[in-house]
Amino acid sequence: MNLSSGRSPHPLRPDGTNLLPFPVNALPPIIGDMAQTIATTTSTDVVMAGTSILSALSYCFSGVYRMSAKRDHTEPLVLDTLTIAEPSFKKSPVMSLIKRPYIQFAHDWNENSKQDIFTSQAERKLEALEKKKDVTAEEIAKLQTDLSNIPQSNFRRIAVDDVTPESLIRLLEENKTLLMISDEAGMLGNFSGRYSNNVPNIDLLLKCWNGETFISDRATRASIVLKKPYMSVCLACQPYVFDSMINNTAFRGSGLIARFLYCFPKSNIGTRKYDTQAVPRNSHRKLQKSDIQAVAG
Repeated sequence: MNLSSGRSPHPLRPDGTNLLPFPVNALPPIIGDMAQTIATTTSTDVVMAGTSILSALSYCFSGVYRMSAKRDHTEPLVLDTLTIAEPSFKKSPVMSLIKRPYIQFAHDWNENSKQDIFTSQAERKLEALEKKKDVTAEEIAKLQTDLSNIPQSNFRRIAVDDVTPESLIRLLEENKTLLMISDEAGMLGNFSGRYSNNVPNIDLLLKCWNGETFISDRATRASIVLKKPYMSVCLACQPYVFDSMINNTAFRGSGLIARFLYCFPKSNIGTRKYDTQAVPRNSHRKLQKSDIQAVAG
């Protein structure tokens, strides 16, 4: 169906009955268990955690593998998802638990690699000092200060949230692959012209789905060439934000809307339980070791 025609899509089951349950059992054990435990501890519909986890997982493979149906045609493993639910559906707790292993992995990787970064930069600076005959105390003190102020750009980033198009270019240049994950999809307004006089800037979002080369030329800086940028998008929003996205001419006409898998979870309000089992501590560690490690190395 042509979404640009302005007509609303027709549901496959207009009365909303006989909907198939989310196939948690079809997921690999680690992933299925994590989706179920997140749904249990938050007392939410498992479809919300299950759908979002699949999107977040696609980050782990999008820059590494592609699906090939025949020799001259491949498809990306990027999966963009959008969960639409009212404010009381606990979108934030669910997304926070899904995001946690990615944030923790990046933190651990940076901490473990910090010494290597320090050593590499220190060696270069020390080599320069060794070439000098007389090294002053001031120069040694300056070296120590420089090493303690290593810019953040030396460290790995996985998750991004409220990011502008220009910042996204820089982050992709440094990290190659990213995961946009947030419980507030309104930040997509940054790409629809919020900071550019209502002129949409969604080219990079579109190219990140298929890993297409993106070239950014600006008079104020050197050109940036992203050869194979990938970014999985895992977002949640309220219905009014979804309505504005659907009615956004640039989003619909460019095909951006059609690239999302949409999730409409059922409400558990009135039947929720607070005294539920917490997510086991080792669940996130298992995910980090089995999947995030594949792309982060």
